[in-house]
Amino acid sequence: MKLFLPTSLSAIVATALASPSVTIDAGTIKGGKCSNGHAVYYKGIPFAEPPVGELRFEPPKTYSKKYRHGKLNATASAPSCIQFGDQTVPSGTKSEDCLYLDIWAPSNATKHSKLPVKVWVFGGSDTEGGIEYPLYDGCNLAEKDTIVVSLNYRLGPLGFLALDDAGYQGNQGIQDLIRGFEWVQKSISSFGGDPKKVLAFGQSAGATDVYTLATLAEAPHLFKSAMVESIALPQLTNKTIAQKLGVSFAKKLDCSANDKSCLRSKSSADLQKAFYSDSYLHSGIGSLDGIGNDNSLTPEFWPIVDGKIIKENPLQRGAQVPTVFGFNQQEGALSTIGKYSSPELIANLTAADYETFLKGDWGSAASTIGKYYPLSAYESAVKKLGLTAGSGVFKAIAQVLTDAHFKCPTYQSAVSTARNGNAAWAYEFTHNSSCAWLDTLAPIGDNLAFLGAAHTAELPFVFNNLDFSYPTENYTCNSSQSERKLSDEMISLWTAMAENGKPSTDAIQWPEFNITSTGSNTPGMIFGNSSTSGEIDFSICKLLWAQVSAELDGTNSTATSTSSPSSSGSSTSSSGGMTISTSLGGSIFFTAILMGVIILF
Repeated sequence: MKLFLPTSLSAIVATALASPSVTIDAGTIKGGKCSNGHAVYYKGIPFAEPPVGELRFEPPKTYSKKYRHGKLNATASAPSCIQFGDQTVPSGTKSEDCLYLDIWAPSNATKHSKLPVKVWVFGGSDTEGGIEYPLYDGCNLAEKDTIVVSLNYRLGPLGFLALDDAGYQGNQGIQDLIRGFEWVQKSISSFGGDPKKVLAFGQSAGATDVYTLATLAEAPHLFKSAMVESIALPQLTNKTIAQKLGVSFAKKLDCSANDKSCLRSKSSADLQKAFYSDSYLHSGIGSLDGIGNDNSLTPEFWPIVDGKIIKENPLQRGAQVPTVFGFNQQEGALSTIGKYSSPELIANLTAADYETFLKGDWGSAASTIGKYYPLSAYESAVKKLGLTAGSGVFKAIAQVLTDAHFKCPTYQSAVSTARNGNAAWAYEFTHNSSCAWLDTLAPIGDNLAFLGAAHTAELPFVFNNLDFSYPTENYTCNSSQSERKLSDEMISLWTAMAENGKPSTDAIQWPEFNITSTGSNTPGMIFGNSSTSGEIDFSICKLLWAQVSAELDGTNSTATSTSSPSSSGSSTSSSGGMTISTSLGGSIFFTAILMGVIILF
């Protein structure tokens, strides 16, 4: 008996101090423990061979090796992929050898737990971003009895270069994600996850990628369901445009379009330099610097319908698994601030600047759009707040971007999914956060209501990352108890989607999406101060944006505008999408502008 107690205590201490480990076919993976004490992590796990040398620009090759000495130290994230932007760039090293994933799990999970799995696809215009970005940390989400997986994928030309002459069909980044989901199906049970309960969720460009994956024939074999948050541009890049871009990019690298060895010989820095200097890449309708609203004819490194990986236009095919589609009420505010980053620029904005914006993004459709978003309504609203007329131009641009870039693509995607016989749900996130969820927002941390539910605002609630500290900005903030409750509700609905393919719980019933005659009164969930089922008004999408998209894409559309633009009442827009709070003064507005923020996830 005297020996039993010390021996038992020693065993307990050893167990408590031991690093978590999991064994899969490739070997034993050694992880670490989250600071919350309720979750563990495994980082930098390879799911594909390094896409370097002869594998550069090629489809990913599945990782099938054994770990060196049978073990993998998975306590730190692998390098992020090479970046072709500067707004959502993770810290740490960058490398072309970047096809790795991170996993978080409850500390008590075992291979028998069969927990729901949430696989995250980050945003960043498919040109920047990575799984190491702090907002995506999975420790606090994993403690909610969920397995969290975050996938890296190649970006910019490395992930989406299409060049037939060189044998590069494009969509390398999409294929990276497919390999990642295949790895999850094969190995996630060892971490406590159930491969039959996998949810794919992504935001902005990541949402576009998730939706694209969800429309593929193999989607039901990769994941059970999908959550598409703030989808950006569901219409993929025209294949002819993608080929022209490939030729132009090769020329910028001083390579012939069919010279693989030349393309492979260029450094990552060479690729980045060519990306920023290729004039064709930054031309065409929708390429307006900082506030562009790209369409299928805008040259960009983006998914394409190549006939092999992506065989059909996702908008026609619709998701092949149950899918939720949602947007934030004031998505466009952050990108507009990024373009006009000083009070002087804002004050001097005129009707001519608004016209330039509309023509730059929509060409011949500009005048029609201007009638649906009359500048006079915005100028009248900001005048009541004591703001300059230029502020009205700013607000008008932000509202147009919200509806065209996020709200109506959400509606289009849900409609195509429902029309093709698959279950869909919709949401609108309207909550005004009390804490700055990005360090760039810290300077106006006390006045976030001005921005409203802007792009990325839902992410802290989805990931349960609600406390913030930015030492360089001398800013610390803890979210309110009501916000923690909202986060718990949203997480429970996302988890239900993973488990059951339906985003409802005993406490919260989420009505299924229905196609209504006008787009108004569409059933959905409203995430404001709480989670409430209600109706979402998508009428502007049928009245205007469907026909604008058809005109720009050169396609026929059954959607026609049969109603005249309605006059604006107290709202800043005839679409009814945004109102300006009369409790906010002009000084707050200009403080926001001084930040110079642009977030194009």
